[in-house]
Amino acid sequence: MSSATLFIRDQREVPFLKDQVEKILALAIELSRSITIRENDDFGLMTVQFLFKQIQHTESLLRLVPRRDAGLIARTMIDGLYKLLWASQAHEERAKLWRSFSVIHDWRMIQARLKIGIAVDDKDIRKNEAGLKEFGTLHRLKNPKPTSPDPYNKYWYGRVRLSDMAEVDCRQLYDGPYSELSDWEHWGLEGIGNSTEREHNRIIINPDSDRIAGVALLAAFQCLFETLRVADVYLHLHTADAIQALGDSFTGTMDSFYEK
Repeated sequence: MSSATLFIRDQREVPFLKDQVEKILALAIELSRSITIRENDDFGLMTVQFLFKQIQHTESLLRLVPRRDAGLIARTMIDGLYKLLWASQAHEERAKLWRSFSVIHDWRMIQARLKIGIAVDDKDIRKNEAGLKEFGTLHRLKNPKPTSPDPYNKYWYGRVRLSDMAEVDCRQLYDGPYSELSDWEHWGLEGIGNSTEREHNRIIINPDSDRIAGVALLAAFQCLFETLRVADVYLHLHTADAIQALGDSFTGTMDSFYEK
């Protein structure tokens, strides 16, 4: 998908993008109903759950546009896409990290409860201890501080940064929409400033933005598109042609807006 289409410059883009997002969402929902996985297939489970979450985010985003907060959802969709693409590069190893991290999460929850005097069932403690024995070394810090009560990585992907994951594929999403939407996410001056106007001694709030709507819709389309491609290849959905047809139609129409 061309990075030249990352910024909204034509008034036809927002309604077109919304229509395209609705179409790829419908395809994703249709395909999700027929997916089956094996319980011991870590990457299969990861792919399905990421697809379902992208579907939920897309539904929410469509309800929000043209509100600026649609950009918050688009940004987390990009975050999820990069994690899935990164995991797909070594799917057995990295999906196991993702799935087994539940053991670390449960251990931290147990420790937090015990610390404040909340009882934890012995059965749950023993189950967690067995999980740590099996998977704990996968998540242990290389050089934990001797005095640290928590010797495990903070996240399932260790210390790999999202910007590094973006090198796998779709880098333009990171340099374009993700970066632009970050200011609103982090309460930056530009994001807040663009949402307000001054009228004498009053501040007028404008919660809507066609630009943010367009960027968010563009990101949502590509996140679903790329997630479906991963699912199609790994889960053998045999729908590559239908997915690619949507992508080709999308790119062709967007390019036509700017033909001389």
